[in-house]
Amino acid sequence: MFRLRKNLSCVALLLIVGCLIFSAACTTSPHSLSSLPKHFPSQTVIVSLDTWHAMLAFPVSSPNASRNGAQEFEEWGYAERAWYVEGKTGIGGIFRALLWPTDGVVEVGQHPSIWAERTPQPPADVFVLHLEPEPYRQLRQFLDSTLGSRTPLAHFGGSAFYPSVRSYHLFHTCHQYAARALQAAGLPLTPALAFNRTMLGWQLNSLLPTSNDSSLRSN
Repeated sequence: MFRLRKNLSCVALLLIVGCLIFSAACTTSPHSLSSLPKHFPSQTVIVSLDTWHAMLAFPVSSPNASRNGAQEFEEWGYAERAWYVEGKTGIGGIFRALLWPTDGVVEVGQHPSIWAERTPQPPADVFVLHLEPEPYRQLRQFLDSTLGSRTPLAHFGGSAFYPSVRSYHLFHTCHQYAARALQAAGLPLTPALAFNRTMLGWQLNSLLPTSNDSSLRSN
């Protein structure tokens, strides 16, 4: 009987994890990238949610800004070190990353387009937030505090990967990392409920009807 209960518990755990993995591939309402403006004002935060990943982008001046006013994007994200830096992927990597704490990495890059436009795993949703100076400072300060070291572990595709001060696990993934950062800026998000793209997207969408100044809009 004990063995049966133990087996049932294992099956239940696998079903829960499977549901979380499956729901991560579900989409919130689709948004058109073509409606994004060509130029973003300062203190803008752009959230990209693709099938599996969440990224925060900040418009910055490009090297050609003096000639054409072009912008690039400084992007921040969070991931498991073994998966993204050490290449330990596959089904085993999924269960390793979700079921017990492992080392995390903070990704910081500068790119000519946002993650939603570059992702190899579409579709992607985009949420554009315009913050006041103090919330914007608090958001940037939070992101900076997540770096465990100023020395990168690796460089891939225009991004540097730094050690994270927090471990990666089911309750602290890239979606919860993004939610915690936005919460630090004063947005009423619940990181503990941001298990995946769908649940973070729901929280961001829920802010839309209550926004009086259009500081948050989805495209």
